[in-house]
Amino acid sequence: MDFREEYKKKSMTADEAVQLIPDHSMVVGNVAVGHAKALVNALCRRQHEVENIELFYVVDVYDSDIKHLEANSGIKVDLGYPIVHRKDVQEGRFYYSPIRFFDAPTVWSRDRKVVATIHLVAPMDEHGYFCMGLGADYGLAASRTADKVLVQVSNTVPRTCGENFVHISQVDAIVEEEQKLFCLPEIAPNNNEQIIGQYCSELVEDGATIQLGIGGIPNAVAVALESKKDLGIHSEMACDTMRVLWEKGVITNRKKNFMTDRSIFTFAMGTQKLYDWIKNNPSIEFLSVGFVNDPYVIGLNDNMVSINGALEIDLTGQACSESLGPLQYTHPGGQLDFVNGAYRSKGGKSILAFESVANSPQGPVSRITWQLKPGAVVTTPRVDTDIVITEFGIAKVKGQPVNKRAKALINIAHPNYRDELTFQAKKLNLL
Repeated sequence: MDFREEYKKKSMTADEAVQLIPDHSMVVGNVAVGHAKALVNALCRRQHEVENIELFYVVDVYDSDIKHLEANSGIKVDLGYPIVHRKDVQEGRFYYSPIRFFDAPTVWSRDRKVVATIHLVAPMDEHGYFCMGLGADYGLAASRTADKVLVQVSNTVPRTCGENFVHISQVDAIVEEEQKLFCLPEIAPNNNEQIIGQYCSELVEDGATIQLGIGGIPNAVAVALESKKDLGIHSEMACDTMRVLWEKGVITNRKKNFMTDRSIFTFAMGTQKLYDWIKNNPSIEFLSVGFVNDPYVIGLNDNMVSINGALEIDLTGQACSESLGPLQYTHPGGQLDFVNGAYRSKGGKSILAFESVANSPQGPVSRITWQLKPGAVVTTPRVDTDIVITEFGIAKVKGQPVNKRAKALINIAHPNYRDELTFQAKKLNLL
């Protein structure tokens, strides 16, 4: 088959491409940096021509024309991990679907019909394949069930390895438009985060497989891990913390007992250095979130250590990592996936790490609290929470009775709040 001829037939403008999306459709776009901005903007331009089109995606890092959607628009946005549009979610202008990250592919096939998908891809190769270079995430699975698949081709997208390709025979529209990739700034950890990073590193043995995210604490953990040897990666997100450890020779993947010699991810977000690192790197694979984040699959890695954060945690160990009271603040991502998966692992550990105090509009508040804020979403149930770390130490809570949990968590709370926490714990008969 002459793929070049088929390419010409399917090439069109973004405005022409989105006309293939019928009314009463669910449209799914890739996570974060893989969001196809030209196609999204073209769809938004049709907001008063269409009826009941639902756009689903996670992590809004781009400033797109979604901001111009009006109340009477025919397009509704279902947004996980709101950043740019956090207020729109909190005030009900945009929707939010609680979907466990690794469950998304199953949801697309079983619970919600995906009519169209939009993807930011690298240019087609000689075999007719486009690469979702910034991640397979849930977008790959959605494309396999969708009636229409639209791609935006940009030379800025790195061509990467793994199960993250879509063939031209599966594509209905091809739009060539360059997109400047979103880049995260590099964040230097503060003093507390450096202490937390050291505590986390004490629980990571040579040869362990790790999962890290982004932010000051993961960056501090990465620095603290520089003395380790032969670490492996099985993590939902490729980020610069991983790149730095790989460049320093700390990450080799040689000791992994599962998917040896390969770093496993489902999407990427970071600096341009990260995107250059993942480009054509045979030691890095991007696979569907339904595989990468499956707790059973995660648990196949011996000595798996997952490190995630939390907004607050109560004295029994239940953690909220996504809302401020009832207001959606962020997305839980794969936190519970990796909490469960790491505990399944032989020699595995699951860590929730955070600074003991948060700055709120009302002033400093303890992240360790006797009661979660009213309406708060429990991201990690207390039966699943394993190890909690602050700058004041390490608390092991998995399998412990509530009195031992409360005592251990009070001991790593900020000293200014320990008396009040003890008082409330006694009122609740936890101590």
